[in-house]
Amino acid sequence: MPQALRKVVDPEDIASQSDYIAYSKSVHAHSPAIQRLLDLSEDYVPGAERGYKAGKPAVWCQANNFVPVLLYSLGVVPVAYNEMGRYSAKEDMLIAEDFYQFPVETCSMVKCTVAQWHKRLNAGTIDRILGSSSACEPFNLAWEIMRQRGYDVFNNDVIYRGPTVTGERLERLVEFTITQILDVAEWLTGQRKVDDDKLKVEIARKNRLLGKLRQVLELRRSHPFYMKTLAIILTLNVGLNNYFGKPQAYEAAIDDLILELENAPINEKEIKAAIPLVWAGGTGQEFGIYEAIDLAGGALLGLRSVPFRLYREDVPPLESMARWIYDNSIAGAGVYARNVLDSEVERLKARGVILYGYIGCSFASVDREMWRRFFHDKGLACINLEGSFQTGSPSGQVLTRIKAFVEMLAA
Repeated sequence: MPQALRKVVDPEDIASQSDYIAYSKSVHAHSPAIQRLLDLSEDYVPGAERGYKAGKPAVWCQANNFVPVLLYSLGVVPVAYNEMGRYSAKEDMLIAEDFYQFPVETCSMVKCTVAQWHKRLNAGTIDRILGSSSACEPFNLAWEIMRQRGYDVFNNDVIYRGPTVTGERLERLVEFTITQILDVAEWLTGQRKVDDDKLKVEIARKNRLLGKLRQVLELRRSHPFYMKTLAIILTLNVGLNNYFGKPQAYEAAIDDLILELENAPINEKEIKAAIPLVWAGGTGQEFGIYEAIDLAGGALLGLRSVPFRLYREDVPPLESMARWIYDNSIAGAGVYARNVLDSEVERLKARGVILYGYIGCSFASVDREMWRRFFHDKGLACINLEGSFQTGSPSGQVLTRIKAFVEMLAA
């Protein structure tokens, strides 16, 4: 019998991220829609690379924010480099540390991404990287190194809105961001313009899917264990941003998931037993953490990093994209993200918040500590975890802490 189909009691029994996804498919045998979403997630990077070799334009990028909306309108597949951790191991960390001389304490996400790009040099696969200087300084260094190694790299400028920026200052930021979007379009196509009609189609698609994912989250309140933690993390934190490179297939699966949830019988005992949680911070490849939450009775019902403000469709599409950036927490101080978290906690009557970040990412650790103190002062339980971005089983200490945290909330 394949390992992924065994009766797995302890998440540490699973050897790889592929095993976790295969196991999750068996756990979701009741849901063809969730199994299709997991298939899309698993084939996201390999499928994009196959398509590129067959002539379909693609680019490595953060694959969130305005980028996928723009890229799909230009006929380019956005490939999330943060998914590369699924294929990385300790040996990849050594490539970054020994060959490129990254300090050991550098964020594991940056190191494994650099190592994956290094291994793909001259392999005939995707050779363009769209960076964002608002990500972090180690990534800014990584993009410059990859440029020197032969990748075609474009790095757009910082996009940031301070908490008090309104009025004329905000309008200048919107104008600046429109020029940034056109810069990206020119780099990708050689023409400093976009097709307004195609961009409107992609904006409408994003708005439609934002609405549908809101519906999924609301339905899950009555079916807290229908969709387990790994599946919801991949569907919302990754899929909603970039559709796994297959927009039509992703939306079709979401439509079927909504129908499944609407027709599933409500189990009041299940609702009462569920411990509603909100996730904040990154989502690396330590899939065992998600299984540990499930085994302890936790129900992940809210995520901070899922944006739910719609794009405006009453203004030109380029302006709509720029305004959407500044209306969401991704373009501003950590207090914006905290407000989204607080809203999710109140809406879901959450009993705990899980704060997660990558080892070596000092940039995000400041925000997480700020959020922890805020919720501590409100009397809400939080746990602050650090893990590795690359593959591999979570440490026993991390698993013990997450199990103890959820079990404490249950008690």
